[in-house]
Formats: sequence, C-alpha cells, structure tokens
Amino acid sequence: MAGVIPSPADRPHFLALMRRQLNSAVHRRLNVLLLLDDGWTPARIAAALYLDESTVAEHRTLYSERGRAGVESLAYLGRVSRLSAAQRAALSEWIAAEVPQTAKAVCAQVEAAFGHVYAPHAMARPLGQIGCVFKKPKCVPAKADVLIQQAFLDTTLAPLMRAARPEAPLSFVDGCYPSYTGRPAHGWIRRGATVELKSNHGRTRLNLNGALSWPDRSLIHHHEETITSAAMIRLFETLAARHPASESVTVVLDNARYNRSRALKAWLDQPGCRLRLVDLPSYAPNLNLIERFRRFMKRTVLFNKAYAKFALFKQAF
Repeated sequence: MAGVIPSPADRPHFLALMRRQLNSAVHRRLNVLLLLDDGWTPARIAAALYLDESTVAEHRTLYSERGRAGVESLAYLGRVSRLSAAQRAALSEWIAAEVPQTAKAVCAQVEAAFGHVYAPHAMARPLGQIGCVFKKPKCVPAKADVLIQQAFLDTTLAPLMRAARPEAPLSFVDGCYPSYTGRPAHGWIRRGATVELKSNHGRTRLNLNGALSWPDRSLIHHHEETITSAAMIRLFETLAARHPASESVTVVLDNARYNRSRALKAWLDQPGCRLRLVDLPSYAPNLNLIERFRRFMKRTVLFNKAYAKFALFKQAF
C-alpha cells in the first residue's frame, strides 16, 4: 500500500511539510493521506483522528483529483467586507490626510461617513485590507526642498565624497546640544513589568561642536560654553592640525549664523588657510553625515540611561 496514497514523490514532501505546517486543516489532510499510505483503513483513521469516514474519503478524493496542490491549498474565501471598494478608497485617503492615532477614531469616521458600526478591535482587519499599519510619522524639515537637495547631492556632495582621500579629506561639521535629562526609548522589557527612568529638569545641557571626516570616519569634538564663530574657529584649527599634510580640507556645514560671521570669514581668508567651506542647502540636515553619528550617540549615550550627576553625563560624551 505504501507509495500509492500519496505517490512515492509526494510522500517525503508531505512528511517534511508536516514538520512545519501550521494550518490545522492542511495538517489533518496530510495525516489522513500518510496513514492511508501506511495501510490504515478509513475506519481506523477516522477513529484515531476523531473524524468521520466520509471526511477521510473526501481527503483521498481531493488528492486523487487535484494532487499535491489541492491538498496544500485552502478554498476559504473569508468574510466579505462591509465596506465597498469606493468606501475603502475614501477611508484610505482620509487616513493618509489625518493620520488617526487610535482605531476608535477610525471607527467614528467609518460610522459618520458610511454608516457602518465597528468595534475598535474589529477595525484591524479593514485597516489591514487597505494596507495600513500602526507606526509613527517621520519628521522632516517643514521648508525642505526635495529638488534642491537632490541637485546638491548629485552635483556637489556625491562628487566630493567620491574624490575625498586622506590627502584631501572631506569633513562634516555641526553642533549638538544634548540636555541633561532621561530619554526613554523603545526596548525589550519583561511582560507586565514597568521600568522607571529617572529624569531631570532638562534645562542644563552640553554644547558639543564636532567634525566627522570622510572617508576615514574619524571624529573630533569640543565642549563649548556656547557655539559661536570663535568656537568654530577653534574647531577648524583642530581640524587643520589633524590633517597637516593635506592640500585642502573641505568642510560641509549648514547655514547657521556663526558659520557666516565676519570673524570666521576673516579667519578663512588669511594666508595659508587650507579649509574650504561648502554650504548645505537650507533645511537639509539629512545631507550632513555627522547627523548619523549623532543618532548613534543618542542610542548609546542618551536613550534609556540616567546619570546621577551632570559631571557623569558630561563624561559620557
């Protein structure tokens, strides 16, 4: 009897499928076919699996008529949505515009607009059907110009990064101002437990001025009382000293007022200055590579950490 139902080719496939098959209906069909192949009678199989003999016959017929594909597929159509295609499209547009924070808000909109009443837990299925997921919006500068940024990337920044080398490094400069307080962030916590993060008033902060060099990705930073044109000159002097043999040091930075001051321009115009500044487009922090290091710094130094004293907080940087 073995090798008949299922065929010699399908039997090892069904055995492997049973080890990972999660759907109980398909798993039951595989059980029936493999037991038939082992020589069990339909009555014995029905008794062992708590089935009717007619169900055993149906599974055998399904395999005989449709083969492996018929056994592995399910013909369930599911419940028909109460929302029409036009209503689902309208709901999708409303969600894109409003970004509702709760399923309850979506239920209220569906009832007001279409007259269908849903419970919040039942709204998960319609939301999934129109491709919606629960996540945070991504913050971007309000006045950013995508076309200007792309043109700057294509014509200026990308060529500079390709041409950068140890003899002529490229540096990305920006200031950072971490405040002395707890920064809660998502993390793994035991179910049912609450983790408390001690926070401070947050009015005390550090003023860090830094430069990230490309392509070696080395970093220099200064602690400053405040970041001014004098602080920028100190950073640029350190940057020039870090690359004494370089023909030039190109610096990419934003349009902050202290980066356009008269004092800084006078320092740059002095004989022998090897620094050349490249201004980023307005509202384009995403094009400054040091911002990526800043995100890494927040994850490793700020998020989910509490410092008992400001001195310890400062030392962490």
